[in-house]
Amino acid sequence: MAHSPSSSSSELPVQDELLLIERVFIRIGSASTDEALEAELNKFLPPIILKLASPVEAVRKKVMELLIHINRRVKDLKQIQLPVEPLLTQYQDPSATSFVTNFSIIYIKMGYPRLDVNKQVELLPTIINCLEGKPQQHQESLLHLIMPVFAHLKFPETPEKTASLFTLRERENISKLLVDFMQDVLLLPYGATPLTHQRPPDNREQQDGPPVPGVPAGMSISSFKRVCGEVTWKPEELENIKVSIVKFLSSEVLSPASVALPLIVASSDTRFSVANAADMSLRRLDTTFDFNNGAVIAAIYVLFLGTLTPKDKTPFEKFKNPANTRIRLKLMPFLLKSKEATNYAPLALKVFYECVWGPYSNSKLKQQGVTFLHHISFTANKEKLMPVGSLLFNGVVKVIEEERNDARLRSLAYGALAKLSLKLPNLLISHTSQLHYLQTLMDALVKEEGDVLLAVQEALSMVAPVCKQLTPTSQDQLCILLSEHVLHQNPQLRRTAVHYAGSVFSSDHVASRFILMLATGDSQDDIRLEARRQLYKSISEDKDGTPRFQTPPFTAMVEYVIERVNALPKTKWLDVVNQPVPFTVTVMEQILLYLEHCISVEASEKKRADGQLYWENSPLIGKFIAKIIEQHRGEALENPEKAESNPLGRYIGFAEIAANAWSALALESILRVVAVAPKQLVGKYSGRMDWIKKYIIRGGHYGEVAAHLFGLVAGQFEDEQQFVKAVQPILKIKDLRIESQESCILAQGHSFCYKLYALRKKDPMLMKNWAFYESVVFNLVKMIVSDLKTLQLSCLIALGEIARQAPLPLPVEDENDEKPSLMKLLLTLQSIYCNKKLSSKVREQAIMTSGYLCVGHHDFPLKVEVTEGLLGLAKETNEVEIHFAVGEALTDCVLGPDSPSARNAWIEGEGGAEEMQWTEQSKDDEFSVCEEKEKDSIEMMEKDQKSPMPSSSEPMETDDVLDVESEEGVKSEDREASAVKGSLEWLLLQLLQNYIPQSHPSCRQASCIWLLAVLKRCRTKSTMQKYLPNIQQAFMDLLGENNDLIQDAASKGLGVVYECCSEETRQSMVEGLVRTLTEGKKPTLTVTSDTQIFQEGELGKAPSGSQLSTYKELCSLATDLNQPELIYKFMNLANHNAIWNSKKGAAFGFSTLATQAGAQLEPYLPQIIPKLYRYQHDPTPRIQQPMAVIWNSLVKDNSKTICKYYEPILLDILSNLTHTTWRVRESCCIALSDLLRRQSVTEAGNHISEIWKTLFRVRDDIKESVRLAAEKTLQTLSKSCIKVCDTPGHESKKILEEVLPVLLTIGITSSVSEVRAVSIQTLVKLCRSGGAMVRPHLGTLVPALLEALSGLEHQAITYTAVRMDDESREKLDMARVAAAKSTPIMDTLNYVLQFIDEEVLEMVVGGVIDVLKRSIGLSSRAGAAHVVVTLTHTCPGPLEKYTGKILTALVNGLGDRNSVVRKVFANAIGNLVKTAKVSSIDKLLAKLQSWYLEKEEDSAKVSAALALRSMHLQNGDVMKNHASNAMPLVFLAMHAQKNIDGTDPTGVEIWEEIWTENTPGTEAGVRLYLNEIISICDLALQSSNWATKAQAGKAFSTVSKKLGPTLTEDQTRRLFSLLFQGLQGRTWAGKEEIVGALSDFALSTKSLLSYLKDTETDELLLDKVISVLTREAKKEKMDYKIRSIKALTQVLSAYRIDRFEEVFEICLPYLSLDKERMEDADTDTQRSSKEESLRWDLVDEMVHSLGRAWPATKETQEKFSEQVVEMLSTSVTRVTRKTQLSIVGALRSFWAEHFMLKGLPETLDHVLLGALLHYTCKIFNYCLGVAKFYRSSVLVSRVRTDLLSSVEEAKRDTQPDVQALASSVYKILIEG
Repeated sequence: MAHSPSSSSSELPVQDELLLIERVFIRIGSASTDEALEAELNKFLPPIILKLASPVEAVRKKVMELLIHINRRVKDLKQIQLPVEPLLTQYQDPSATSFVTNFSIIYIKMGYPRLDVNKQVELLPTIINCLEGKPQQHQESLLHLIMPVFAHLKFPETPEKTASLFTLRERENISKLLVDFMQDVLLLPYGATPLTHQRPPDNREQQDGPPVPGVPAGMSISSFKRVCGEVTWKPEELENIKVSIVKFLSSEVLSPASVALPLIVASSDTRFSVANAADMSLRRLDTTFDFNNGAVIAAIYVLFLGTLTPKDKTPFEKFKNPANTRIRLKLMPFLLKSKEATNYAPLALKVFYECVWGPYSNSKLKQQGVTFLHHISFTANKEKLMPVGSLLFNGVVKVIEEERNDARLRSLAYGALAKLSLKLPNLLISHTSQLHYLQTLMDALVKEEGDVLLAVQEALSMVAPVCKQLTPTSQDQLCILLSEHVLHQNPQLRRTAVHYAGSVFSSDHVASRFILMLATGDSQDDIRLEARRQLYKSISEDKDGTPRFQTPPFTAMVEYVIERVNALPKTKWLDVVNQPVPFTVTVMEQILLYLEHCISVEASEKKRADGQLYWENSPLIGKFIAKIIEQHRGEALENPEKAESNPLGRYIGFAEIAANAWSALALESILRVVAVAPKQLVGKYSGRMDWIKKYIIRGGHYGEVAAHLFGLVAGQFEDEQQFVKAVQPILKIKDLRIESQESCILAQGHSFCYKLYALRKKDPMLMKNWAFYESVVFNLVKMIVSDLKTLQLSCLIALGEIARQAPLPLPVEDENDEKPSLMKLLLTLQSIYCNKKLSSKVREQAIMTSGYLCVGHHDFPLKVEVTEGLLGLAKETNEVEIHFAVGEALTDCVLGPDSPSARNAWIEGEGGAEEMQWTEQSKDDEFSVCEEKEKDSIEMMEKDQKSPMPSSSEPMETDDVLDVESEEGVKSEDREASAVKGSLEWLLLQLLQNYIPQSHPSCRQASCIWLLAVLKRCRTKSTMQKYLPNIQQAFMDLLGENNDLIQDAASKGLGVVYECCSEETRQSMVEGLVRTLTEGKKPTLTVTSDTQIFQEGELGKAPSGSQLSTYKELCSLATDLNQPELIYKFMNLANHNAIWNSKKGAAFGFSTLATQAGAQLEPYLPQIIPKLYRYQHDPTPRIQQPMAVIWNSLVKDNSKTICKYYEPILLDILSNLTHTTWRVRESCCIALSDLLRRQSVTEAGNHISEIWKTLFRVRDDIKESVRLAAEKTLQTLSKSCIKVCDTPGHESKKILEEVLPVLLTIGITSSVSEVRAVSIQTLVKLCRSGGAMVRPHLGTLVPALLEALSGLEHQAITYTAVRMDDESREKLDMARVAAAKSTPIMDTLNYVLQFIDEEVLEMVVGGVIDVLKRSIGLSSRAGAAHVVVTLTHTCPGPLEKYTGKILTALVNGLGDRNSVVRKVFANAIGNLVKTAKVSSIDKLLAKLQSWYLEKEEDSAKVSAALALRSMHLQNGDVMKNHASNAMPLVFLAMHAQKNIDGTDPTGVEIWEEIWTENTPGTEAGVRLYLNEIISICDLALQSSNWATKAQAGKAFSTVSKKLGPTLTEDQTRRLFSLLFQGLQGRTWAGKEEIVGALSDFALSTKSLLSYLKDTETDELLLDKVISVLTREAKKEKMDYKIRSIKALTQVLSAYRIDRFEEVFEICLPYLSLDKERMEDADTDTQRSSKEESLRWDLVDEMVHSLGRAWPATKETQEKFSEQVVEMLSTSVTRVTRKTQLSIVGALRSFWAEHFMLKGLPETLDHVLLGALLHYTCKIFNYCLGVAKFYRSSVLVSRVRTDLLSSVEEAKRDTQPDVQALASSVYKILIEG
């Protein structure tokens, strides 16, 4: 059927297409080799696949047939490469059909794994690009392909380039796809198999447990299937893939948020390599992870809990299983880092429940779950947490109830309960009984123990604030509960009760205060102290720092106490000394003290002073008590039933109960209340004087308090008779105990004191002519004068109390010595206080009583005597208490009745009775009056003070004072008054002019204290104002004293002066103090013989034993030592002490002024603060403590102040770090350390390097304490710098720029070991922290670190190594190199090398080369070689331009004397050739060859071997490319001779290893490199080294054995020519190897040698060989002759050439010489055993040679047969057994070739046969006849074998007679 034209034209292209495919089919099918097939596929496979897009079915079918054919051929031939790259391009074509893409990916999957690893890495970006927009199945296949490739991926050197790799950060879809797949791979267990079939259950809604059983944790069916893929990875393969994934995820290619979760999963892997790598990456990247990112949190929750959506809404294949326990344990720490995760409250709740009660939970996961609840409670948003709060609370309660065996878990649960309660307070009180959970916790205090008990205590402490939200009813219930617990036997309950009472309830809560008061008597010290602290703590502070207190109302508190007392049944009261009390005496005393505290706070808002009898503000207290009494009276009038509920009455009644139990403190409480309100309360005891008297009779402290109370009550009796009646009983003391007598005397004194005070106020005239008063005073004075020691103190006190209220009724002087007088009393008092044998208390009281004499008597006639007597104590004593008493007494003397001592301290303030009258004015009125008076006083002082007085340091006469006063306009009467003895002005002049200027230490101490006392008590006096400048100057001079007390007193005096002086004076005083502090102003000391320069004991003792305290003693000591000049050193030391003590003194004064003059000191702070900061770190406590006080006074906010003055502080410290004084240096170190801890080191700016340098110097200080302080400061500085560098930025770069040069140039090279240690430590951590920021410093850093490696070694190691033998030294050096590799410096070096780039490489290489060339340290040079090796791997490209220089340095190092250096350098060379140019490698190989051939040292040869082996091992491809240059040398070197002892000096084994590894076999290798081998052997033969020549001979022997028959004529001629040349000349050691080579070549080239001729002489080469060997065989050297004759005869035997005559001539001299003649010849010349052995070896070889050389020619046989046999027969008896056997062997050769045996039977009649047989049998008979060898199996066997073989041949002869003869011989041999 014909086709239409149109149809034919359309089918033509189809036919052509089919024809084209067929042709391709034919070409592919006809490819006979793998290479051909690979070439055809690379050309046609992509176009063929494109044909699948054809619309013609026939075309597609034909293509499918072709592809099937390709698959069959290619499938199992893994070596055939496919065109993967074109297929990938074709696959990415968006216009490609599904057929094309599907088949393209099939062949991509088949071909990609076959590619070279480098090519796979190259195509990795293309495959990643292919992922986008492709079907899921294709994506999974491609991901499977690339997973193993990540292990070989090399990342860029900079983070920026790494982040831009693959541009994955910009393509979120691809990034997520990749990360999800990697995460699934990381989740895949080892050994997991793919799911073949998984059908969802029919009832998914009712299914429990994991949604997909059998699927690994964290995965779904879908993810599991796609990861398993078509081929399951083996466990080892999967491990490697996981490691590579971790490496990729850690490279920062992806964003931190996307890689966090996969790395966490990897860290939970069961294989250490994976988990460890992931852990390291997590630690490194931890700061970059944002665990508050919502996407990260959601992913963590999904992984932890599995799919969170309902099962019916999620495809079964997509449902993910929850994580397993390992993964959850790794996830929990990161959940604990996330604050935002806690706001996902439902999920957090589920995590908590899963951790604690999940099916696969364990104890650790439970603990982490409860810890997560801690985290939730602390960070979660309250509103978001509230919906699940109750569930969490119930869960933690359940944990507490159920987990009885896990103490740790219960401890955490209690803490979680507390924190959750703090977050959601309603949970704790949500129970119907609000105290239910609190009661449960308190009950746990009794049940729990150990750590759990501590957790319960902490929980109770934490939930205490929640209890403030309890309802009033619940709070009352809590109080009841606490009341029970505070008395419980369990101390924990009592302690908790105290805590709750103090923290839950306010300070004015009555019931809780009572609970605390009960706890004050607890048996546990901490409970008692805590209860007291809670009772007396302040609620706030005023702006000036004054604490504010709050207490319950006194009346309410008293009523509650009495109510509790009444509520306690009498049967439960305690019996104390037969007195029933409701509580213990201690508790009752504490209740009374707290009630007093309530009174004080309510009356004056101040706390009651502890340990004092008097109230601090008695008038206000008295007014408050009176107010209470008046209020109660008003209430009683309105309601008579309240008459008995007087609060004061109840209080006193409670105190009396305690007093009846003999509580002195209770008596004090009664006294304090009664004394401040005598008019209201004294009447209560007017009729109970006997009750008070019983305590007086008891004596002791009870008696003292009772005496005071007695006197107070008695003194209020207005009727004189009533007073006398009350006092009269206590006058009768004669029969009482001493303690009772003392109390009675005190009661007398207090009684008259209060009575006289009342009379003085009422009418002073009533005191005159009072006989009873006179008699009592007379009796007291009489007891004092009579020196009655036992009652002396009480009498002095009593008399003093009377004297301060009224004149004593005694005459001034009395002629009758028996009667007391004022003068006698005064003298007695003076004798008492001057008597140092008496107690200080008695002496003090005598002083006080002396002063009181002037107080009660207005014009006391003996005032001057009293004052002068007191002043006389200045030098008599240095007791501080005495001086204080004298100061007050002097004030009493000069002030008289105006003295504060004249007042009644209970009802009058310091201003006197005028200031405190009992009026009905309010407190505000009183305060306003006080303010007005103070204002008037200040105005008066400013008016009186016109100009400052002259300095008290200069002598000031009275006339000078008068002149100054006249200038000021003072009247003459005033001047006269100022000169009156005993006046205030007179006393001031005495102190300022006569006492303070003295140098006696006791006098200066006394005058300072006295001046302070006078100033404090007289500051409002006008006279005082005139002398304020002088007083100020005196105090400032006293600040320089060595005595702490003087300094303190002077500072307090300056504070008082400051209060009294005007603003102008205050300013000048501040300036003076600042000058003293900043300039170290020294007071001028006048040195006399009595000057005490040092305090006693400060310098030890003189040789005589006296203290070095005075100038006289210093001179004496210097004289005793015969070194008078030492006195100047002692004086200088004293001045030095004065400088420091002056500063300390300034500190005391400064601290007092600082609180008062803060605003005025503001301008001086820049000068003061730096020095203060340094001084407060002074190592001397005497200087440190006051400086700290000043600092705290001036500085309210430390951080702000230090920040403000940071620069001045730092500069001051730096300038003094190298001060000449060790204390200054030490204080600067400590101050600098503190400064660095407080502020970032970045604040130091450009001073950081200076700080390091200076501290390095100070670390080597001569003083140990300074060195230690510098060490600590260096550690602090190091930590500060490292901390800054942890965060990249400008500041960290600046720190590195400042610190690294110092550490590298000074630190690690320092001779001080400690400096080196801290420098290395800092350097290591800085490099780790700085990371890539160290790049600019690598040029200096790397060489410095390398040099430091050797510095770490102890010098003893080098010393030891030098003195070892070579083998031991090499082992030690290897250990040194290995140890250096494990040092922190090497770790740091390895770390920083990764940051080297092209910019810094030049500097680094230069430094490394310098170390390689010039360093003398083994570790440094080895480290430098290691750096070179590392650089070849990390940056091979940039290194190429420097490879030549490095190679030069390394090659030069191969000649080093140290074998270890040679080894490491050789290893480095092997690595470096990777980046070397071809010419450089050629030069290297040429250099190694010339070394080997020219140098005679064995070390050079070994170095060459090591270098070549390293090249082979490290860069085999380079070695192959240059094999033609290297392998000939290797071949020659492997033929070197080893030593006899087996040692290998030239590394033959190494050379053999190189040859074996780089050649397919010896024969093939020799054939491949024959010409090169011949060339190098030629050079070796020309060498002057005999061993090298011998090596060439051995090499030629090997060539001949391997390639002899295959050599060409030219090669053969060349080889023989070389050997002929090598054999020329004299004999030398090793020349026999060339002879052997010549023989071997002759034997192996028989086919050529028989006809080849010498091109020069036209002589047959064989003849020349024989002639040369014959020549050499004639040489006399025995060992050489042995080899030569053997070689000759071997050639003759092989070629069957007759040269027997020449051989015989050579052998004859050695065989004809018998044994005896040889021994005789040796008598003259003794030979060594070696020479003797050689001679016999030579004889033996001669015999062998005769056998080998025996010719086949008849003529020669006839000529020499008889001679040879005869000679052998003659010799057999004289040679060794070995030679005898050789003779037998020679005879075999002799007869085997002999013409007579061959010519039998014609030769039977030959004339020689008989002789030959004769000698032969003779030889056999002798050899067989030797008895000891006869049975030798060896000999018999050899002889029998030789003879039988000959006889067998003879038996086959044609002649009958020969056969018969042979048969007879055969029978003999067989039977015998």
